[in-house]
Amino acid sequence: MFNEDVLDFIKIKEELASHCSSIIAKEMALALEPMTNREKIQEALDETAEALRSWQTEIEQPLGGGTRDIREACKKSRKDFVLSREAIWDVYITIGAYKRMVKFFRAKYMEYPLLSLWMQDMPNMDRVEQRLKRVFDDKGELLDTASPKLASLRNTISKTRDRIKHDIQAILHDKDNQKYFQETIITQRNNRYVIPVKQEYRQYFDGLIHDRSATGQTLYIEPMRLVELNNDLQEALIGEEQEVLRIYKELSTLIKQHSNDLMDACEKVSHIEFVYGKAKLGMAQKAVQATLSEGRDVNLMRARHPLIPANTVVPTDIRLGTDYRILLITGSNTGGKTVSLKTLGLLSLMNQSGLFIPADHGSILPIFHNIFADIGDEQSIEASLSTFSAHMTQVIFIIKHCGPNDLVLLDELGSGTDPEEGSALAVSILEFFRQKGTLMMVSTHYNELKNYAYHTAGIENGHVEFDERTLKPTYRLHIGVAGSSHALSIVARLGLPKDIVNRARDYKSKFGSSEMENVLSDLNEQLRKSSDRERALKKELDETRRMRGQLEKEKKQFNEKRKQMLAKAQADAESMKRSLRVEGEAIIKQLKAQFSETNKDKRQSAINAARKGISNVHVPDAPIDDNRKALTIDGVATGQVVYVTSLRSLGTVLSIKGNRVTVDINGLSATVKVSELQSTTREESNKIQRDNLKAQPKTRKRAGGSAVQRQKEVRTEINILGQTVDEAVVSVGRFIDQALLGGVNQVRIIHGKGTGALREGVHQYLRTLPHVAHFETAGYDEGGAGATNVVLK
Repeated sequence: MFNEDVLDFIKIKEELASHCSSIIAKEMALALEPMTNREKIQEALDETAEALRSWQTEIEQPLGGGTRDIREACKKSRKDFVLSREAIWDVYITIGAYKRMVKFFRAKYMEYPLLSLWMQDMPNMDRVEQRLKRVFDDKGELLDTASPKLASLRNTISKTRDRIKHDIQAILHDKDNQKYFQETIITQRNNRYVIPVKQEYRQYFDGLIHDRSATGQTLYIEPMRLVELNNDLQEALIGEEQEVLRIYKELSTLIKQHSNDLMDACEKVSHIEFVYGKAKLGMAQKAVQATLSEGRDVNLMRARHPLIPANTVVPTDIRLGTDYRILLITGSNTGGKTVSLKTLGLLSLMNQSGLFIPADHGSILPIFHNIFADIGDEQSIEASLSTFSAHMTQVIFIIKHCGPNDLVLLDELGSGTDPEEGSALAVSILEFFRQKGTLMMVSTHYNELKNYAYHTAGIENGHVEFDERTLKPTYRLHIGVAGSSHALSIVARLGLPKDIVNRARDYKSKFGSSEMENVLSDLNEQLRKSSDRERALKKELDETRRMRGQLEKEKKQFNEKRKQMLAKAQADAESMKRSLRVEGEAIIKQLKAQFSETNKDKRQSAINAARKGISNVHVPDAPIDDNRKALTIDGVATGQVVYVTSLRSLGTVLSIKGNRVTVDINGLSATVKVSELQSTTREESNKIQRDNLKAQPKTRKRAGGSAVQRQKEVRTEINILGQTVDEAVVSVGRFIDQALLGGVNQVRIIHGKGTGALREGVHQYLRTLPHVAHFETAGYDEGGAGATNVVLK
């Protein structure tokens, strides 16, 4: 039992129905019932979460808006009724919508696994769809080509109509007939073409009368020359009607044969549409998925009553079931006590129905077996029950049927009778529920209940805040302190004469409870000030966090910009250095021509000095990531993930030999210096290790039973000393291909100085390769004229 009517759950279902896209989904929304099975509730919530994620991330949704209610059509077809064109057309477009939904979820199975399960084993409707596609056009009209006979009949009808219209036009435009006609128009009576003729010329116009105008001045006459043509037209129209009926009967039989599959598909697709409706309601309410409590604790954070407009509702925090099982709420009338009770009850119903709740993330709700509520004035004149009797009838029913796994919501317990007796009765009822272990939320104005809550374990006081300065309620719920009713303040604000209010205050001060009311008033004022300070501090903290986040973002952007600028500066410097080398080699070539053979030693010394000067031009190093550090030989180990600066890539150390390290990069290995290695972040290391696991080839057993795995070697340097130009071209070609496959973008070719013929031959060959960006003589410290550096595209 869930007391849905008392908590206005029907209004939630009506709002949910408005967000559903099909008639069947709307019916499912209105028939929604809370569940008590934990697995089913969790599954329903998870389905709603998937649909919500789809609404938020997918450009095209699986809901095409094309599904129609085809249940009645399927039922009629089973009884051999001939379906109407509209019913058959609904089946056709609904099948198309089914196929689009199946296609969407088969492609998105990993993103939406729960919803995709509903699309598994969907019946194949291709045969029905293809047959209907040959019958209807895009607007649902029966095509002429639906059958050969229909095409022939419609062709006959078209030609016969053209002949009739042609003959009528001839009659109307005959000068001798002009005086007979009331109007020179073509019209129909009884599905036969006729001409409006003036009454006084009836005897002069040969034909059959089909109708008379309301004034009697016009007769609608079918000319005798058109009778046969009209008869032919009527015969063709009757034939068309019979052929259309035959086609609809054939299609109805086809639908009957697949009616079970259609009904099955209808149920599955309607469920998906219903879930998407739940997600859309969640977005409209800015709702979140509640966490299902493993025990019986309630923790609603900034919960909002879903039926109060978002611009007026005041969020509230409700805690229950941990340190206390009964929450007693006091405070002023119209202060929000009843709203708090209904908020807990309604959000619990929504949660157990698979709906998201309007609250903050992290809110927790248990699963209640029953939710009992006695809220509002249930006075019944017909049953001769007073307000007190009506309330107590409900309370007695709840006492007889509630259990420890239930939620009980009671508004104004014990009201409507003598205050002393009502207070005593209310305390006794609370004690019953406390011993029963039921979770309970109660509102009251009785001071005796406040005292009882203060001195009894398992019961906690709470109150809705009232601003003494403005004499208005704030609707905020505070747990831990009882509140006052503020009746005198409220009536004063409503306009009760001051002398009456003041007299009431004097009488109140003589009552025994006045001292307690003063204490509560002081406590509530202190709580209000404390809450104001807490809200102000929270606002400052949020602003500080926002500013910190903004500063972190700006810092990150600055560092990225700095890296980009340094990288560009390095690239520009390297380009400048290459240009200097090219120009330097050109100058050296000119110097060689000018120096005589006798000054050979002097010439070579000048050349070496020039090359050394160019090589010594400083190029700034690539910017080092703040998270990276240069590695030494002692800091490198086999299997370690490192960053290779010269190749600008991450790799895994395969082996270490002296000052040289062999690194695996994307399944290929390169040998580099230790000075070219930097450390990596934990995320980078984890990523490389995951990639390596994925990239491990499946081993295949050979005849000998051993697994074979090949490892390609990538070199960044080749020595072709002693080879002829033809031999060197082959070696260099293979070397370049291997470097390209390994992702290396810069290599070195050692060819020696000698006569320069080998170097010139290699250079000529490099100019023909499309993947060579440029090449240049190596720097003085890299071998000078005896080596060539090649940059690959």
